[in-house]
Amino acid sequence: MDSRNDLGASPRRDDESPDLASVARYLARLAGDGHAFAAGQCHIRPLGGGFNNRIYEVDSGGGIYLVKVYPADRHQRLEREYAAMQRLSFLEAVPTAVTGDPWAAELNAPVLIYEKLPGTPVRPESMAREALNQLLETLLEVHGITDPGYSSLSRPAGPVRARDCLDFIDETLRALTATAAMNDPSFREALDRLRDLRRGLDMMDLRPGLWADCPPCLCHGDFRPGNVIRTGADRIGLVDWEHAGIMDPLFEVAGFFWHPQSAVLETGLRKEAIADYCERSTHPHASEMMAVYQAILPVQWCVRILSLIEGYDREAVQPWSEHRPLASLWGDLDRYIGLAAGRPGETTWGSA
Repeated sequence: MDSRNDLGASPRRDDESPDLASVARYLARLAGDGHAFAAGQCHIRPLGGGFNNRIYEVDSGGGIYLVKVYPADRHQRLEREYAAMQRLSFLEAVPTAVTGDPWAAELNAPVLIYEKLPGTPVRPESMAREALNQLLETLLEVHGITDPGYSSLSRPAGPVRARDCLDFIDETLRALTATAAMNDPSFREALDRLRDLRRGLDMMDLRPGLWADCPPCLCHGDFRPGNVIRTGADRIGLVDWEHAGIMDPLFEVAGFFWHPQSAVLETGLRKEAIADYCERSTHPHASEMMAVYQAILPVQWCVRILSLIEGYDREAVQPWSEHRPLASLWGDLDRYIGLAAGRPGETTWGSA
């Protein structure tokens, strides 16, 4: 096995990732156990990963695979992702799992190996209507699954109704009120503003009865532009299924379009895509439910961002593709406060 660090690979600290030799030893054991993809000479290079995982690309000559190494205490994420890939194996937009190992001794961690989807990450600012249509078409097929078939996918991955979002907002605001950050006048002023926005949601008709005929279904769980890749001229892929599980699909779609990574999407394109999903959804009240989430999500993002500001020195995980400077987080908060104070669905996004 060739465990060289190919030019262009992401830098790695010794304390955050297993070394390439350990990955090579693990693949050698798999080859000895009869896994054909690991047989012969393999070229291995690190691809970096998310805030918690490390990913390695393996070129076996007969195909390209990704080795995903989870933190030692995150075996449930492996279970979810492996099960999701198996359940959705009928979709070309989803990677094909090769093997899942709850504990790889050579790496001292859970490991998933899957075929790498060919293609490149999408740039949200360049996503056209056709690409969004392809993406939402894949998501509609996923959301059509009400029985995941795996116990690991039957666990909640997010809210199943609007009230869950409001509960999250309320609990987070209560927790922030008890922190030392309240001694900062700017923080205290921001928290008071968010309380006002939260009270504004109570004055809206959230109509909880809309959810009575809409059972939760299988969802990606981390649906955002950073997990979308273009695999061909007319094909879109969806990766990173470690948060997959049961939740409200309308929240998942609304969450995609209100995510910070989606800020650069053109407003009219966003509206058209949301309306198209609602029209094609099997949920009888999809448009009404989507309107509710579009009112709640800007406020929820405000609360999440303020929570990141409060915990900044503790290096809290951020829902962005890269670490955000503290000043940028305050800017994000101002932008989302503006969105939350506007008319849902009619707000113009600022620059990302």
